Amino acid sequence: MNLNIVGLPAAVVEELVGRGVAANKSEAVRMMILHYNEHFGVRPLGQYLEDELAIEKMQALEKQARDGKRRTLSEKEALAKYAHLR
Repeated sequence: MNLNIVGLPAAVVEELVGRGVAANKSEAVRMMILHYNEHFGVRPLGQYLEDELAIEKMQALEKQARDGKRRTLSEKEALAKYAHLR
C-alpha cells in the first residue's frame, strides 16, 4: 500500500522518526493506526493477537501433517476414540 502524506500529517510522521519514536515512516504510520484503533475500539488488540496466534498454530499443524510429522484422524477414528462422550 502506498500512501501520499502531505502537510501536517507528513510533518508529524517526520517528527516521530526524527525523535526516534519510530524507526521509519512506515512504522510511524502503523503506530498511529494502532493508536486510533485503540482510541475508537475498532478491533480489540487482544482479539486480534489471539486470532493471529490461532492462525500461526493451525499453519504449523498443517505443515507438520504435510511433512508427515503429525498424523491426523479421520472423522470415524476421532469419534471412535471418544465414543463414551456420545
